[in-house]
Amino acid sequence: MKVRTKDIARIANVSTATVSRVLNGSPNVSEKTRQKVLMAIESLDYTPDLFAKNLAKKRYWEIGIGCTDEVFRGIESRDYQFYLKVIEGIQKYFSRKKCNFTIFSVDSKNLEENIKGKQGFLLVGGGVTKKTIDFFQSIGKPVVLVDQYIYGYEIDCVVSNGFYGEYKLIKYFLDKGYRSIAYLFDTATHFSYEQRRLGYEKAMYEKGYTPLVYPFNEKSNMLEITKRILEEHPEVEAIATCEDRVALKVIECLKALGKRVPDDVGVMGFDDIESAETSDPALTTVNVFKEEMGSLAAKRLFDLLNNEDIRPTQISLFTNIVIRDSVKL
Repeated sequence: MKVRTKDIARIANVSTATVSRVLNGSPNVSEKTRQKVLMAIESLDYTPDLFAKNLAKKRYWEIGIGCTDEVFRGIESRDYQFYLKVIEGIQKYFSRKKCNFTIFSVDSKNLEENIKGKQGFLLVGGGVTKKTIDFFQSIGKPVVLVDQYIYGYEIDCVVSNGFYGEYKLIKYFLDKGYRSIAYLFDTATHFSYEQRRLGYEKAMYEKGYTPLVYPFNEKSNMLEITKRILEEHPEVEAIATCEDRVALKVIECLKALGKRVPDDVGVMGFDDIESAETSDPALTTVNVFKEEMGSLAAKRLFDLLNNEDIRPTQISLFTNIVIRDSVKL
């Protein structure tokens, strides 16, 4: 007996139009529904040549990965260790899902050309601005932020839980007897930096200590700031920073000022980049699961492309503290 599309529709509990879309390889079907139809087809042993041909087709999603100039250059040169790991996670997920992707700078003059033909976008980096988000949302294609969120937007994003990560790290050393920990805070508009600072402050306030926050920006002289911390607060036992790259610079500055790390002053980072483990001394930090951040962002975008769970969601990854040699126990 010849199997018809209405038989498949009845078994899968969908319309015949949905069956036709699956047979024709249309992207306008959720992955869950597609699997239901494919299972019904298999149970009915429906394998006409047309269907076999469609199953054999490789339909690739075209994804755009937009980064700020800083992140894009760092990925190209392979110097930005944090985001290289994020991109690896994205790549591993998309390689299993028939997705092609192109990495480009959102600040490029060729932006219009870079986004042409793309069906969805990942915007990677803490420097992604409101202007950039507004532009990509105006395109009308699915967008997921990676390592960034800006208050006031209902937009899908994947971030690390910087608040609790920093809180855990600072509390760990306060519980060990530390009393005076300064904090270096990057004033760039970066969701994670702000959350990390708040976590530091909460841990200090809970113990009854006054936070010692020293803001800086990309133009700041780190040697001068480190020197100022020591002059204004000679009792400081450790300096915590918003990220590992800053912590490694602080270690260099302390050595230049004649201080021993960790004997005179300890240093803490955040992110656990590869250099954190090989620095001298090895850096105490907080591990962000960078590949998983990339993989989860890619998965979230893939769900949106397939009309799955389309309500905007913030995914926040917990972190682990990593105790090494840059802070004395």
